[in-house]
Amino acid sequence: MASMVSRQQRAKGETFSAEAEKELKKSSWFASSTEQKYENAAELFEKAANAFKVGAFGDEAGNAYTRAADLYRDKLKNMGQASKCLSNAGACYKKDNPTEAIASYRSAITLLCDNGRLTQAAKLSKEVAELFEQEIEGNETAALAVESYQQAAELFEMERANSQASTCKAKVAELLSAAMDPPDLIRAAKIYEDLGKQCLDNNLLKYNAKGYFLQAVLCHLGNGDSIAASQATQRYDSWDYTFGDSREGKFGSSLIECLENFDSEGFATACFEFDRITKLDPWKTSLLVQIKRSVESSGDDGLGDDDDVDLT
Repeated sequence: MASMVSRQQRAKGETFSAEAEKELKKSSWFASSTEQKYENAAELFEKAANAFKVGAFGDEAGNAYTRAADLYRDKLKNMGQASKCLSNAGACYKKDNPTEAIASYRSAITLLCDNGRLTQAAKLSKEVAELFEQEIEGNETAALAVESYQQAAELFEMERANSQASTCKAKVAELLSAAMDPPDLIRAAKIYEDLGKQCLDNNLLKYNAKGYFLQAVLCHLGNGDSIAASQATQRYDSWDYTFGDSREGKFGSSLIECLENFDSEGFATACFEFDRITKLDPWKTSLLVQIKRSVESSGDDGLGDDDDVDLT
């Protein structure tokens, strides 16, 4: 049952919406009075949206913000206010109506890009990607999440927000390697490699390069290509002289050796030793399980049940 405050806010929202609709029905003979009519109606819809939002009526708030946005965009040609209202609509829809949230954000992104407000557009593109990621049910939604993260990365790069661009690119690689069926591990490896190389050009980030390079090696191994993994390791050694002796470099080399020698026991030991010092995250764990299966099957050891596969 809605609280008294919620009921009061709903009533306020409905009153403002009714006033906005009444304003739109007014007849006007002059351009200035017509414009004023649309401005008044848009402001009333915004007031309605705020009241609905305070009362926690997300869909109603989103609908009111959308009506205001339509007026600002189509009647008043105020693209700044229109994009702001669409962004607010998306935020209101986000919790209970992600489909409408995505539609609102995408409309706002178009307006923001047209007006050169690329940082704001990038942030909304990232929001859209995160919504798609939450709703992943197969390749189609995974591909949409990838597309939105790529768009966000490109927009951030245009504004030289390289750190935020890198975060989005890493999400692209993660989705390509973990959410797609079959995974696009070659493309993911290239993204991780490029991210690692970029880190080497920045003194503050160069220590992050090893982590990206390891992820690239794991992608090659997950693709069953120990030769590509070995060649990648050699490249990383030439780019970063500390990589070979680092924990990440030694771990990658051990895994390559175990895969080439069909040494599942050595593989498990290498994983255990690495995890003991640097905890394996879910992405690495999932990929390492897949690699271990290929090591064991290539060695003709056989596996009874997938649930029995363990890295330790």
